[in-house]
Amino acid sequence: MLIGPAQSLAILFILVTFYIIDGIAFRRYDRQRKAKGRGRSWDFTLLALAACALLILRPILLPGLGVQIKADWGWVIQGTGLLLAAAALGLNAWARAHLRQFYAERVEIQPDHQVITSGPYALVRHPIITSFFGLIIGLFLIDPAVTTLLGMLYTFWDFGRAARQEERLLAENLPAYRDYMARTPRFLPRLRRSK
Repeated sequence: MLIGPAQSLAILFILVTFYIIDGIAFRRYDRQRKAKGRGRSWDFTLLALAACALLILRPILLPGLGVQIKADWGWVIQGTGLLLAAAALGLNAWARAHLRQFYAERVEIQPDHQVITSGPYALVRHPIITSFFGLIIGLFLIDPAVTTLLGMLYTFWDFGRAARQEERLLAENLPAYRDYMARTPRFLPRLRRSK
């Protein structure tokens, strides 16, 4: 099982990869926005970066807050976490490529806003939030600690709340969104197609 600095490096790699994807998407699509301002909310971003620093440094500075599994299955759990985080990063990039300029780190309606139903949006209403859930679960499997558990609980609470707010706003302003909500699940795709 990865512990200490090796664990921190794995977490750092995942989070740096996420912020590279995030930065590329903002750089590419923010120019297409017709709304005032940029899609990034610096208050949220700075809070997220502080949380990332805590997650990265925890295995080195606060090893007593984590669980170390000495059995071989500890590697299986961490490997599963790495695969889940990699899949979440892929989903995030795929979703951002389809959402384009309509992505923002706050709930908003933009001029010429439209319902996106292509790519991962054909499967779920909030694939970016699903990717955040997958990312934090993956980080928890890589580093089963109090800090990642708290981060996971916060992520589920905050982004679950944001999804409901966004759905209310979009349903009020985009008539097609109500139909989209009726046929498309929120976070996880249906195993069977509805008839």
